[in-house]
Amino acid sequence: MGFWDRFKRKPKDDLGLPEIKPTAITAETTGSENVRAKMDLVLTQIESMNIRMETLGQRLERLERMVQEIWTIAKQG
Repeated sequence: MGFWDRFKRKPKDDLGLPEIKPTAITAETTGSENVRAKMDLVLTQIESMNIRMETLGQRLERLERMVQEIWTIAKQG
């Protein structure tokens, strides 16, 4: 095996990943526990987005203050 052989692409069949078998949708997989888990995930994502928006708002306020200070300095000079 040469040095450059390490960087060659492996065939897709030889990736060593387990085969994914499709599952049928049943009443069991769409039960209330599954719905609750999905809702918890969505709520967590919304909370994360709210935190990001707050952070962006704080950054924007700082930028606005910096621009105002630069404008004031430029007017004086």
